[in-house]
Amino acid sequence: MILFNRPDLAEQVFERVRQARPARLYLAVDGARDSRPPDLDLTARCRALAEKVDWPCELKTRFSECNQGCGRGPSNAITWFFSHEKAGIILEDDCLPEATFFPFCAEMLAHYADDPAVMHINGNNFAPAHPERIYDGHSFGFARYAQAWGWASWARAWQHFDYEATGIREATAETFNVAGVESLRREAHRDRVVSTLEHHHHDVWDYQWQYAVMKRRGLCISPAVNQISNLGFGDDATHTTDSTSFVARAKTGRLNFPLKYPPTAESPAVNRLYANHMLGEVARYRKKAFKRWLRGLFGLNKEKAAK
Repeated sequence: MILFNRPDLAEQVFERVRQARPARLYLAVDGARDSRPPDLDLTARCRALAEKVDWPCELKTRFSECNQGCGRGPSNAITWFFSHEKAGIILEDDCLPEATFFPFCAEMLAHYADDPAVMHINGNNFAPAHPERIYDGHSFGFARYAQAWGWASWARAWQHFDYEATGIREATAETFNVAGVESLRREAHRDRVVSTLEHHHHDVWDYQWQYAVMKRRGLCISPAVNQISNLGFGDDATHTTDSTSFVARAKTGRLNFPLKYPPTAESPAVNRLYANHMLGEVARYRKKAFKRWLRGLFGLNKEKAAK
């Protein structure tokens, strides 16, 4: 569990973890910001969750005395976690899991433990309508997009994480080549990742992880039933500030066991599901491309560059 200054949300997530009763629990809490005095009490309340572990459990804590930020804080915590464990689940304070998320991840982590092609297990799939059409009747599918709202992975995969995302600016379109997703959106995804890491590098870690997975052509398991509801949308969030977003507080559902396994191969349909929610519809990119073409046609791009 990765926490900071939202104890009310963290307590809800902790309660789901408590119900799952893991044998080992790692609790990481970032330090308070000097510029925000209320952080002292809020981070203390998050640390206090360690005292509520009332089941047989080996507890490890990582309480930072300084504030590492939204980028280094989580990524350092995950690296710490995987320095002790070969595999496991990562939950941030706003990612509320459905009960079946835990046995689903446990089975996936065991089944694909030695398959280097599989690097990430998504918990969130944005609760699509009629998932049986997308997942072809299987319990899960494989995509290229690593979604970080409640997920699981292996130390063998996380070893490829590079906070500096070395080589990202020279990355070719091939790195972001995703079956079933139009080239305009693939190019826009590359531009978004590069721009974010260039201008907001200190504020993110999941973009670097997404790049690490795509760079190695890794597969990401995606459940057919949404397993995570993101509770963190609102004014107090760093990134997810729009509480009216259609992906906020998505409904979750129970996965049925035994699981129905698909072939271990990239699914264009599951890729499109994630692209539609993470990148938006292709029409917006066609419109942007058309505008760029018009500006080029009339020499407006050159005039803008000259200015």
